[in-house]
Amino acid sequence: MQKFRQQFNKKKVPRSGVVVLELILTMPAFLIMMLAVVQISLIYVVIEQTAFASRYAAKIASETTDANINNLNTGPMGILKTQVDRVLRVGGIPQGSCRVILEHNVDNGGAELTIADPDPAAANCNCSPPAIALPQVPGATADESVRTTVCVRLGDNIPDFLSTFGFSVADFVVEESTTYLYEL
Repeated sequence: MQKFRQQFNKKKVPRSGVVVLELILTMPAFLIMMLAVVQISLIYVVIEQTAFASRYAAKIASETTDANINNLNTGPMGILKTQVDRVLRVGGIPQGSCRVILEHNVDNGGAELTIADPDPAAANCNCSPPAIALPQVPGATADESVRTTVCVRLGDNIPDFLSTFGFSVADFVVEESTTYLYEL
């Protein structure tokens, strides 16, 4: 039995450095995968916060009186854009929105009116409202509706971890639209 142990011990090949070499070869792949998971998570947070801000803006617009709805999103940093940016900052998006667009057919005889802040769009904020008309809701007591579109640049609001590896999100814009019936 002792002779067998001696023969077994002699056949052991030294593996010094092999584990380090394997680690050196696989670490970049693990690092890229880890950064990709973090980057995708941050993008998901921005998408969800932008959708929430769009719903919040549509709720504000649907509860604004006829006389004030046209002034809701006018001028640099109108009331609607200011409220949307506050919601986005609370949600962890530090620079807020690059553009907020309000569309409505309230008190216009059914004609759609589009009010954007800022107008024209800021640089690198290629964002426009949906091309489809505001919906006509069958069975509703009023056919007036409001739609808000909130646009957020990813490059201003999240770190660009994967740009070193050639996958940059700096020029992407998240765009979310919400349509509500006018309530007043």
